[in-house]
Amino acid sequence: MRIGVDIRGLLTGKISGVEQYTLQILRQLLTIDTENTYVFFYVSYRDLDQRLEQLLHDYPYLKVPNVEIEKLRWVNFPILLHAFFKPLNWPKADIVCGGLDVMWMPSPMLLPLSRKCAKVTTFHDLIFFITPQFYPLSSRIWQWQMNYPYEARTSDRLIAVSDTTKQDIVRFFHTPAEKIIRIYEGVGDEYFVPVSPEFAKSVQTKFQLPEKYIYYVGSIEPRKNLSLVVRALKELQTSYSDTIKLVISGSKSWLSSDLYQQIQDLGLKDRVIFTGRVSEAEKIALLSLATAFVFPSFYEGFGLMVLEAFATGCPVIISDAGSLPEVANGAALMVGTNDVSGLARSIHQLNTDSELRQQLIIKGRERAKQFNWTDAAASTLTVIKQAVHEYRH
Repeated sequence: MRIGVDIRGLLTGKISGVEQYTLQILRQLLTIDTENTYVFFYVSYRDLDQRLEQLLHDYPYLKVPNVEIEKLRWVNFPILLHAFFKPLNWPKADIVCGGLDVMWMPSPMLLPLSRKCAKVTTFHDLIFFITPQFYPLSSRIWQWQMNYPYEARTSDRLIAVSDTTKQDIVRFFHTPAEKIIRIYEGVGDEYFVPVSPEFAKSVQTKFQLPEKYIYYVGSIEPRKNLSLVVRALKELQTSYSDTIKLVISGSKSWLSSDLYQQIQDLGLKDRVIFTGRVSEAEKIALLSLATAFVFPSFYEGFGLMVLEAFATGCPVIISDAGSLPEVANGAALMVGTNDVSGLARSIHQLNTDSELRQQLIIKGRERAKQFNWTDAAASTLTVIKQAVHEYRH
């Protein structure tokens, strides 16, 4: 069987949530399946050939005998792609690849396929449908062009990364539930490995970490609800005389300037540390050293960071929104998305109640052990095979 994989998302120059998911699934697929041929597809323009070379250099497990790489050569004016892909439904990616049985889309993107090729698409969330107010107009227009309802309608099988996302797809797109398979993401083994004292010390020194701090890692954007954390930080000071600091890792995203202004207005500049982007190893160390990981997002389609924090032994506070309660399953403290006092109280509890911390650490690690990438990849392969079988019959 020839299985196409749309790797365009891996060549954008950034590796964030969806890209990490794609790489982890591919890593395990290429380990457990040596019989089928995997054909990586991308569109070649500007410097994308060089980016592909860098990708293969950074992730050498992608270079195995049963992998082929095919590209659609294009002019250095990618906006023209949409003029062909959307209204003309051309050129057909499976034909460019020399014929495919199925194309796996790690996230919904426009890609013309012939009638000879089945399609399986992974949906991570429907953020732009549920919380559009948190995105600028340019992002909403871009997402509109991706046409999620069309991708759901034309896919032979859909993979949803949580039951919450599956329910959202049914609700917004009226997709038959039996067409959607829920496959949870996994937690990397490295998150369960204790951080060496030497490396932990070097991370503390590099980022000038205090002895106690609450931690957030991810994009800095309104949907993540960091405004609530900052207000809770102020509440901690006024109601509990608790001056624990907040450490934030990640890059600035859209509409993030209000957060920096809020920190200044509340007089909290000395209590908030921005590390910028951190390496995977540094992230693990920062989680393992933290008093708590805070994740009060307005909406998540999965929330992998919750499980990664669990695996490192870091207690977690989540919001009651989206898939977060589903993923945490009682192993985290939970607050409302606008509950400043509740979040402040939960942080104070974890900062002062060692017995509660230990209970959550044990529960969290047990919960994280239930998610692994090998199972996720095996289930993905099963769905791909089912889609091909049904498409042929």
